[in-house]
Amino acid sequence: MFNLNNLVRKNILELEPYSSARDDFKGSDGVFLDANENPFGEENRYPDPYQKLVKKKLGEYKKMNTKNIFVGNGSDEIIDLAFRIFCNPGKDKALTFSPTYGMYDVSANINDVDLIKLPLDESFQIDLNTLNPLLKNENLKLIFICSPNNPTGNLLNKQSIKVILNQFNGVVIIDEAYIDFSNSESWMKVIDDYPNLIVLQTFSKAWGLANARVGVGYANEKTIQLFNKVKPPYNVSGNNQLSVIKSLSNSAFFNLNLLTIKSEKIELEKQIKALIFVQKVYPSDANFLLVQVSDANFVYEELVRKRIIIRNRNKIINNCIR
Repeated sequence: MFNLNNLVRKNILELEPYSSARDDFKGSDGVFLDANENPFGEENRYPDPYQKLVKKKLGEYKKMNTKNIFVGNGSDEIIDLAFRIFCNPGKDKALTFSPTYGMYDVSANINDVDLIKLPLDESFQIDLNTLNPLLKNENLKLIFICSPNNPTGNLLNKQSIKVILNQFNGVVIIDEAYIDFSNSESWMKVIDDYPNLIVLQTFSKAWGLANARVGVGYANEKTIQLFNKVKPPYNVSGNNQLSVIKSLSNSAFFNLNLLTIKSEKIELEKQIKALIFVQKVYPSDANFLLVQVSDANFVYEELVRKRIIIRNRNKIINNCIR
């Protein structure tokens, strides 16, 4: 049976979180001398440490209780916090499926956590036969699943993910940075069914706020409390919170842009398939295409010469560009 406290590092369970001035006094009126802020200027006040208005707007938009929402300084902060909360350095392990988003590896190395990288099969799907023996490893605390996956672009099989959620006694993190470009429902709809599930989303992609660096985690209330306990006190700036609130207040603009990107992707795929050096265009549920070409390095350099900047994924997937 899944027990969240059994997974959390002992020092995190015992941690007394930092209490900011905005934790001690929660009102909005008064002469604020409690945080040693400069009295002059327009950017002189600390932001809301718990992003209450962002969560209110987001909760309304997603039909989600704000107690199930964590807002981070990009999804990367949430990934890093997961390692800090659940993995003892030099002892515990995490797992992901390669090729995938590189920050899982970077964060694991920073936190001195061994990251097991299981290759996806030829269809870029999870091979449960190779995974199953690892699920019982008592030191395996985290599994990262990127779906739609980066750089392959495809959704990972839902039945395989359900098997992992049901059989793994650790925490499963499904990274849905590109879910808005897909026709699939988000896994955030089932967080009440799976106490070991954390779903990541971001405002960097479909919402066009990459410069604002705002990521979101959806999970059960106890998990969210742990993330709030460990995060820095003012992890998302006031300006970036306002950017999110502004975008959420104009969902019509978001939907129009989303439709434009999806229709342009269809046209781009059609044009790319006609190129003589293109060998395969992989199916994509994201806002990008993974393309196999005759010579990825050559194509990349030629496009750079024309000031068209793509990603050369040749070192990860043979002769593929994204």
